[in-house]
Amino acid sequence: MKTFQPIAIGTDEDALKKFKSRVRMKIRFIDELYDYVNKFIEVKDKVNLQGNFYDSFLTMFLDEYKDKFPPISIDKMFEQMEVDIKKIDALCQNIQSIDIPLDSKMKAKEPDFQVYTESEEQNRLFVTIKRLCKDINTLKEHGVRLQGNQLIYGTQQMLSYDWGKQEMIPNTRRILGKDLRG
Repeated sequence: MKTFQPIAIGTDEDALKKFKSRVRMKIRFIDELYDYVNKFIEVKDKVNLQGNFYDSFLTMFLDEYKDKFPPISIDKMFEQMEVDIKKIDALCQNIQSIDIPLDSKMKAKEPDFQVYTESEEQNRLFVTIKRLCKDINTLKEHGVRLQGNQLIYGTQQMLSYDWGKQEMIPNTRRILGKDLRG
């Protein structure tokens, strides 16, 4: 018996967009935190701002300024230096809430967002529908115009139309049995 091999039949575009958006948001928070805290202490590497930087900031701030103030509380030091510690805390929490690690170049390792078939039957169906799409698109090159809607409904919506590429493509949701209708 043949061993099942999943086929990549598409990309989860929504998850990919969400991932990229979250990475951009995390970088933006890190940049904002970096710009703000560098007014008070020197941070050499932005990557260090990913972990629990709030505690590190307190330690670094005290190391930098404890000799420049009489014996007063750290809150008074913040007040005198006009440090918005709530802003630092909020930015640190925002950074920590995005659980995507960034490397030293501020890049994230992108997970696999491919959508795969789940059975041999889906593999056969996808290969057949893909071949049908190729044949339909070849007919278009020879001047044969087919009604897209008729083809889509005639195949029980196993086909869909890619408006960007102007061609028929397999409807991966239908192939996987994840149709929106019941």
